[in-house]
Amino acid sequence: MRSPHGRGGRSCSKTLQLCAQVHDALSFTLAGASDPILQDLVLDRVEPMPDDRHVLVFVQDPCGHGLCATLAALDRARGFLREAVAESVQRRKVPQLSFSVMPAGGAR
Repeated sequence: MRSPHGRGGRSCSKTLQLCAQVHDALSFTLAGASDPILQDLVLDRVEPMPDDRHVLVFVQDPCGHGLCATLAALDRARGFLREAVAESVQRRKVPQLSFSVMPAGGAR
């Protein structure tokens, strides 16, 4: 797991808050998505990327749709998902979303 630390090793509370807000927004949005693949995904966690303009979203695929199908569904919905995040986060700029798909119960 990437460490959400700023300079000097201090925890960056704004980064942690952003990840929590993205997690909440995406959990709600995925559950209500019209794509059955997206509905089946389980949001595992959201981690900051080093540049703070991106976050990495880890999802589980418990129904076994497969890596390619799941990433394709997420890519098709990227704008919709980012828009949902924009409505929830307390920032001027919404982070870019990158996705990592794990099988259900997958190793972290």
